[in-house]
Amino acid sequence: MPGPVGVRADRPERLRGRKVLLFDFDGTLIHQTIDFGEMRRLAEAVLREYGASPEAWKDLFVLEAIERAAAVVRPTDPERAEAMRARAMRAIVDLELSAAEGARACSGVPEMLQTLRRTGLAVAIVTRNCREAVLAVMARNRLACDLLLTRDDVQHVKPDPRHLLAALEALGASPGDAVMAGDHPTDVLAGRRAGTATVGVLSPGVGPEWFASADPDLIVEDVTEIVSYL
Repeated sequence: MPGPVGVRADRPERLRGRKVLLFDFDGTLIHQTIDFGEMRRLAEAVLREYGASPEAWKDLFVLEAIERAAAVVRPTDPERAEAMRARAMRAIVDLELSAAEGARACSGVPEMLQTLRRTGLAVAIVTRNCREAVLAVMARNRLACDLLLTRDDVQHVKPDPRHLLAALEALGASPGDAVMAGDHPTDVLAGRRAGTATVGVLSPGVGPEWFASADPDLIVEDVTEIVSYL
């Protein structure tokens, strides 16, 4: 099936017949404004305050940077490592909770989720966000799902495929049953590593080249378009 004008559909047939939809949250199902630069600045300020070296985390995402810094400090001073980690994570959570206050579901998403579940498909939200912030958003938006797995619920988060595999195990499904959809190349990378079909969801003003390194099976401009490919 051809995609809409401007949407690349290299392998849309891979979505056909899938029974489980794994969705990223922020930017895929909801609109919210999180200042990721500020998030990193706040976390790094805590890490430096506790004497962790920037060299330990310079090429990592912020969650992984905190864990790496804690791992470096832990062998010599486990208490300091845990205090550092807790403060850095609290700074991130506070920023996420602030952003959650103005978050809203993307157009058509509540209806799409209801349709998927009504037709017998399973829906899981798999996100690096904290559970507290996600639940706050979901309380104000009608986002139906069978399973929510935040970073607080797993030991390994996206792009580690074990985040997705944990969701599939909880749903009694296999990677061959599933589609992973998200607005970031790491969502697609996690899906490919886990063995699911993959969909890249374009944010406003972003072109298909955003997903060039991840090579999803399908790229859509609107997440609700996925339904027509299943």
